[in-house]
Amino acid sequence: MGFVRRTAIRWIAAAVMAACVLGFWQTGFAGNETRDSLFHGTEALIVKAKEKRAYLFAPEAFGEAMEAYQDALNDFNKGRNLNGIRKELKKAESYLSRAMTVSVTAEVTFETVMKAREDAAAIGSEKYSSKLMSKAESEFQRAVRSLEDGDVDKARGQAAEAEALFRSAELDTIKHALLGKTREKIARYEDLGRKNNATKTFDKARRLVVLAEKKLDQNRYNNAEAVALVKDAEYELAHTEHIHTRVGKLVEAEYSFEDVIIDMEMQLVKIAQGLDMTLTFDRGVSGATWQLLDGVQAMKASNDAKDREIAELKAKVTDLETSVASLSKLEQDLMARKHEAEEALKRQKEAERLEDMKISRIRDAFTPEEGKVLMDGDKIIIRLYGLSFSSGKSAIDYKYFGLLAKVRDTFKEFPGCRVVIEGHTDSLGSDKVNKRLSKERADSVRHYLIANSVVTDDQISAVGYGEDKPVASNETRQGRANNRRIDVVIVPDRG
Repeated sequence: MGFVRRTAIRWIAAAVMAACVLGFWQTGFAGNETRDSLFHGTEALIVKAKEKRAYLFAPEAFGEAMEAYQDALNDFNKGRNLNGIRKELKKAESYLSRAMTVSVTAEVTFETVMKAREDAAAIGSEKYSSKLMSKAESEFQRAVRSLEDGDVDKARGQAAEAEALFRSAELDTIKHALLGKTREKIARYEDLGRKNNATKTFDKARRLVVLAEKKLDQNRYNNAEAVALVKDAEYELAHTEHIHTRVGKLVEAEYSFEDVIIDMEMQLVKIAQGLDMTLTFDRGVSGATWQLLDGVQAMKASNDAKDREIAELKAKVTDLETSVASLSKLEQDLMARKHEAEEALKRQKEAERLEDMKISRIRDAFTPEEGKVLMDGDKIIIRLYGLSFSSGKSAIDYKYFGLLAKVRDTFKEFPGCRVVIEGHTDSLGSDKVNKRLSKERADSVRHYLIANSVVTDDQISAVGYGEDKPVASNETRQGRANNRRIDVVIVPDRG
């Protein structure tokens, strides 16, 4: 405790001194540039050290620094030799640097214990768990001293012990907040003998508090279950008080067992009268209770049936009102839909007519020797039988530029379209070579069309299928010739 007391005194002195430092630094002496030039660097270090909480993590070094600084300040105010003042300031800066170095290590080493310390303080553990907090703080100060002495491993162990103590203090405070009043009431009832006339009810309240405490031990931050259990315990204590008072009055009035039973029966009779029922007690209170329960359930069933009937009638009325209100709107909607359908049909027919005209123009543009125009759903396929390549080559002969110009012109019919150039071969040669060659030929056509048409690079792509998609048998020369082809697939923009 002596170290804790000395450390606390040193912290207070350091804080007061630091406040004075800031005051001097901010205001200074009017017209005194010598003081500013002497003290500015040290005072800036003091501010940084405070930001690093050096007064907390390195109290010895920080305290030595502040003493040296104060000595320098006193010497300056007394007009003493500047060399001595500089020596004291240099000493202060050395201690401040050491304190900040320790503080940087402390921020990592003491991260979790500082969080536990702050959490415990935030809920008032100093007040409600002072012994644990004092013990935790003492252990924390030992860890601080060990770290400042350079023994990091020892500091870690002491910090872990302090953290456990801070967390225990936090839990103790949480339990006090949630369970304290109920525990006090249980102890008071026990002292006053309240439990004597209601032992089972009182014991139930006590068990609920014990269970609530276990819930807090399991999870102190999610305490909804514990709060509910405490609420139940409070109810059982109130129940205990009622039973105790009631039994006391019965004893005082010298009630017989018969009087007690009749009194209980009269309470049930009052309920039965409110329900327009007649009870019999020839089977005891239990039998009468079942009579009441049957009557209440029958009444509830009747009320539920009536509620359902009313709800059904209301629903029917609402449906009828909705139907009547929507008839005219339905008629208007039907007329509007009919008009829209007629207009849509007109637009569709016109679009089909224009599409047919486009396809006809494209078909007319190519001779049977040059190519064939096919439809695949919305896609237009121009099968270029007239475009040939030298064996094993992918370069386009200039004599086919006219044919490709026709292909280029078809793109104008479909603004914004996407184009896929497909290269195909016959089955002669290896599959790998055929696919590579078909891709190279498709790329050649793609590059030519990009350079000589309105389509952009991102609109047109090329793919080589090799022999995978024949359109004729590869067993005949003519079939193989038909399979060696370029297909230009146009996908119109339907957006």
